Amino acid sequence: MRKAKVIKIANLSLRLLIIGATFWYLYDQLIASEKIQTLSELLAERLNNQKYLGYLLLAIILMPVNLFLESVKWQFQIRKLEKVKLNKAFTAVLSGISVSMFLPNRMGDYLGRVFILEKGSHIKGVLLTIIGSLAQLLVTIIIGGLAVLFFLPLTDYFSVNNQWLYSGILILILVLLSAGIFIYFNIRLLYVIVKYLYPRKSQKILPYVEVFNYFTHKQLAYILGLSMLRYGVFSLQYILFLWAFELPLNYPEAFMLVGVSYLFITLIPTVALSELGVRGSVSIFIFSVWLQSQQLFFDSYEIGVFAASSVVWLVNIVVPALLGVFFVYRLKFFRRENGTS
Repeated sequence: MRKAKVIKIANLSLRLLIIGATFWYLYDQLIASEKIQTLSELLAERLNNQKYLGYLLLAIILMPVNLFLESVKWQFQIRKLEKVKLNKAFTAVLSGISVSMFLPNRMGDYLGRVFILEKGSHIKGVLLTIIGSLAQLLVTIIIGGLAVLFFLPLTDYFSVNNQWLYSGILILILVLLSAGIFIYFNIRLLYVIVKYLYPRKSQKILPYVEVFNYFTHKQLAYILGLSMLRYGVFSLQYILFLWAFELPLNYPEAFMLVGVSYLFITLIPTVALSELGVRGSVSIFIFSVWLQSQQLFFDSYEIGVFAASSVVWLVNIVVPALLGVFFVYRLKFFRRENGTS
């Protein structure tokens, strides 16, 4: 009984710590930030304008679609370890976003999700979740890499004299994309590598890394397909917000620029809350290069680029994080052997 009481106190303490940290960071970023005040004014202006209201509403409606697809994907991944209902998978995704707000590179995403499991191994749950994250990363790199190949020749930085440099970049990107696809669909090789690299510790390590043997090529393709659907949803959100803030781009141009932006944002190490500044800076640079190469005066569109990238962050990260706080109380960081907390 004493051990059970200690576990309950430890779980309660960690839950309160996470909730407190999430609210503090959100307050610091959203309420104390001057940029957010400017953004809220711009957003209010667009919401009162019938011309842009449709873009904004459609982009906001796509938020639950984005979360639903991620929940379906995680439910499929984690069923190899423990059967989880879709509504529970949905709350796990929201909890993960909340926990990730103050940890680098969304590491909290893994922890926030797996601690909702009743009996399944948390370590195995993290590894299974990472497989889904790798699929999403692969999609971002594939689309972003191809977008870069279309982007570079259309800018002032690449002229006829840069053909050899472009050819080198083309070969490098294609090699990296091929390697990424090969590694993803042969992820079970990690089990073999660990087995031979750590033969003395194999009895302790292999029971966990065996999760890399759980999925067939067909199942990995299914996870990758869901990741592509998610990418299509949140890239469309970004494009709709760009149009709402009057960026003069057609869909192919916008999709290309969004692909390049997401690629660089993904590759830059960040804490989720600091992404507001990172997203704005990266997007502004990429869009400025494009618009200036099209002989468009970028200064008049800079605030629109910042606003669009920021609203995407607010809708897909901040709002789910706030919702996820209400499910953090379900997380079981410490469990007794029978799976109770």
